[in-house]
Amino acid sequence: MVHMVGSRQEFGQQFMIRLPVCDLSMKQTVSTVFDDLGVGIMLHDPETGEIVGVNDRLTELYGYSAAELREMDVHEYSAVDEGHTQVEAEKRILAAADGDPQEFEWRAERADGERIWVNVRTTLTTLDGEAYVIAKIKDISNRKQQQEDLEAERGFIEQSLQTLNDAFYLLNTDGTLQRWNQTLSERTGYSDAELDGMQALELFPDDHQAAISKAITEVLDTGSGIVEAPLLTKDGEEIPHEFSGTTLTDDDGGLRGVIGIGRDISERQEQLNQLEKQEKAFRKLHQTASKSASFEEKIADLLAFGREFMDVEQGFLTSIDGDTQRIVVGVGPNEQLSDGAEAPFSESYCRHTVDPDRSGPLTVMNAAEEGWKDDPAYERFGLACYAGSEITVEGETMGTICFADRNPVDKEFTEIQETFVELLTEWASYELERAEREKKYRRLTERISDAYYAVDTEFTVTYWNDVVAERVGVPADEVLGENLWEHFPELEDTVVEAQFREAMDTQEPTSCEFHYDKHDYWTQLQIYPDEDGLAVISKDITDRKEYESQLERSNERLQEFAYILSHDLQEPLRMVSSYVCLLEEEFEDHLDEETQQYIDFAVDGAERMRGMIDGLLLYSRVETEGDERAKTNVDGVLDAVETDLELKLDETEANLIVDTMPTLQADEDQLVQLFQNLIKNAVEHGGRGTTVEVSSTEVDDGHRFAVSDDGPGIPPDQQDDIFRLFDKGGDSDGTGIGLAICERIVNRHNGDIWVESEPGEGTTFYFTIEDEYDD
Repeated sequence: MVHMVGSRQEFGQQFMIRLPVCDLSMKQTVSTVFDDLGVGIMLHDPETGEIVGVNDRLTELYGYSAAELREMDVHEYSAVDEGHTQVEAEKRILAAADGDPQEFEWRAERADGERIWVNVRTTLTTLDGEAYVIAKIKDISNRKQQQEDLEAERGFIEQSLQTLNDAFYLLNTDGTLQRWNQTLSERTGYSDAELDGMQALELFPDDHQAAISKAITEVLDTGSGIVEAPLLTKDGEEIPHEFSGTTLTDDDGGLRGVIGIGRDISERQEQLNQLEKQEKAFRKLHQTASKSASFEEKIADLLAFGREFMDVEQGFLTSIDGDTQRIVVGVGPNEQLSDGAEAPFSESYCRHTVDPDRSGPLTVMNAAEEGWKDDPAYERFGLACYAGSEITVEGETMGTICFADRNPVDKEFTEIQETFVELLTEWASYELERAEREKKYRRLTERISDAYYAVDTEFTVTYWNDVVAERVGVPADEVLGENLWEHFPELEDTVVEAQFREAMDTQEPTSCEFHYDKHDYWTQLQIYPDEDGLAVISKDITDRKEYESQLERSNERLQEFAYILSHDLQEPLRMVSSYVCLLEEEFEDHLDEETQQYIDFAVDGAERMRGMIDGLLLYSRVETEGDERAKTNVDGVLDAVETDLELKLDETEANLIVDTMPTLQADEDQLVQLFQNLIKNAVEHGGRGTTVEVSSTEVDDGHRFAVSDDGPGIPPDQQDDIFRLFDKGGDSDGTGIGLAICERIVNRHNGDIWVESEPGEGTTFYFTIEDEYDD
């Protein structure tokens, strides 16, 4: 393979005669054999190391002629700058000549400059009675590239896990931590050494360990699971998390452990808590206001609720008469703020509440720290925290509704709490202004709807608020008493006139959207008729329309994304899968069990990713490639679905029962996909012999459909998540996109979809389709 440099005493006396290759019949035989095997051959003199023969395969591989190779030194066809030097090569030849066979990888440089990887095996052999060092050289460039690609992929996965914002974990079957990412150690405060071998239960509070243990068991039994529980840090802090896990198995299907993700849901939990509080407060306000009781009874009930909602000791309603403030209703232990108590208005907190420059409730967290120490109100009442709002009747201040405590609060009142105080005050004002309910109603609708006006049965304008006056540039004194169509001729023969006249004729509320070209804005009109005319609430929806336009553009980008998924991402996945399979085929006799497992993981991962991409394509195309809704016979839809699923129904011995179906306006292809996904889902989860029933019920504005099965049912803790992307359920081998696609199709048809299920008693999926079909 090489020319020796200098006299090389290690090889003995200089070999003086080079044997012609043509005189060596055994050499020719060896050369021909290795040519046929695709292996390059170099024969070296064991005394000098000189090349005495090469085969055709080697000249093809290196791009040099046999004569050129015999005259070249190793560095002339090697990547010397990568460490493949003359000295290193000579050491290998010397070792082989001394009876120590060598096998190594070498970076060669071809005559055209291309660098390739070769595997070299050198050994001492005898041909035609002569001793030679034979070097067998095989091109391994493809294998090296595959190894580099695989290492890069492993590096990418490892880096992704380490940079993942969610906590990644791998548990042994006994629940001990085997592997984790940096996020888990940073979030818990434990070092890697402390986490190594730690039981997963140690990362959770005592009162949640049973649920975690049950969840781990569920994953090991069913293949996957999701549980919410607080993650316990080293310092004892509890951080709300959602943990999802799936089983990890070996080649024989044996359980190796649980692999999964832990996601911090603190923000989501806080939002849910706030929404729950808001719903509770507004529901209480509505329920109490609707009761048949006196105003005093209602306000006492709401003040009692407000004390708890505001987390303070006292709630009270006051009246203001000149310089005297009186407690009308007081709820709580503070005697200074109990029923009938009076005080000078000049010494009250409420004098700041009724400040005409104030636009919302007055709130104080810590009066002493907020500059109230010298205020007469603080000196008299000693209230450390306070939230109050003004009650007005016909524009005059009549009193206040307040919540207070003699102790400060440790955080600001939330926007929801302030809104509750403001709404409660508005309701009280409304009740006290009963004689002027119409005027009060209009004022409230102005706050809600942005603009408000009214016309009589002849379409003469009877009310015109400042908001609509400003919006169209016409003050109230110019339009009141005028005919709407004469003053605004641009509205004639538009959807506005049509809806106004329809509401007047039918006496049914209606609505419409209209682009007012003259003033370049979009409005949504809510039209409420009565025997005296129409009340119209106008909401500026220009921003919403712009958002819808942006959404349309976003759908276009989604289509572009779908194209990328279909082409730019699918092809690399195919390449990865193909190369890994080639690697497996070429080295199947040399793969140990662990390496074979890695290859199987890689192929399976690529195939699952391809399935997820295909599912995402279907999901994205629900909106972007759906057809216009047309008259659709649902019986025909279900006939097509039964035909498509005939083989699966036969294989599983499933029984499909379909009631008489209606005809409605729908995208027929998407309706086929919707029923097919739901029926297939019922068959797959129900097990052999499942009975699936499809029925329909007419409801307001459309039809409600039900797809029921008598399978094992869905656990309650999974029912809220099954429509999420990639949620596959406890026993599914799918991608977890089918039900998400169902929800997207139903939403496109202006309907809702939900599930009702009891474990062991089957499952029913309900969905509604808005029917625009007119008989």
